[in-house]
Amino acid sequence: MEFWQIPVLIAGGFLCGVINALAGGGSFLTLPLLFWIGLPPQVANATNRVAIVLQCVTGIAAYQRKRVLPWGHLPALAVPTVLGALLGAYLAAHVDETLFRRAAAVLFAIMAATVFVDPGRWARRDSLGHIRSRLYPLFFLMGVYGGFLQAGIGVVLISSLVLLGGYDVVRGNALKFALALVFTTAALLLFASVGQVRWVIGLCLAAGSMAGGYVGAHLVMAKGSPWVRAFVVLAAAAAIAKLLLGA
Repeated sequence: MEFWQIPVLIAGGFLCGVINALAGGGSFLTLPLLFWIGLPPQVANATNRVAIVLQCVTGIAAYQRKRVLPWGHLPALAVPTVLGALLGAYLAAHVDETLFRRAAAVLFAIMAATVFVDPGRWARRDSLGHIRSRLYPLFFLMGVYGGFLQAGIGVVLISSLVLLGGYDVVRGNALKFALALVFTTAALLLFASVGQVRWVIGLCLAAGSMAGGYVGAHLVMAKGSPWVRAFVVLAAAAAIAKLLLGA
């Protein structure tokens, strides 16, 4: 890694952290950045998880200070999501991305449309929410996507938690961070076991993403539903474009 790449990675990581905190899709910025500095696609996909894991830690810390993270809801959701992430990370090394990207693009389009179809659910305040067990297979599938590609998974998670689980956007975002930390850590460990993680590059990216995650979490708590809804639509549109056009 060359010296000039360090500030570029930090700046890219910061933008990724803010975007992920508000909705998701920051990895659609950092993955091309990692490709640009010369990492092969599989290595970039794996190395990006270092920044995501550490970004989640700082985001969780910000929410925990406000005591809005529903920790008791995490274990039941983490089990199917982590299992899916491990499968997705395994597939990432063996499956062509084209079909997967197209299916994911359809999913993002549906999630973006829900912001307009039922906007009232995005305006809830002080709603704890609850995910019923019949939705666990959905979280398994989201874990598969998160393990496979990661980019844009936050859009799907926050939409599912708000629309299907009944969480307000602040608690939904807090739980999104906690879930992402758990399943991304599992995927990162799998990628590391096969030698696909470039730790120094990942830590430079993480330095920026941790700061961005902290700033973005505070923006969510301060601005609430209108900002999150807007960023969900923007992030979903960007995700659809990147998935259909390629990295």
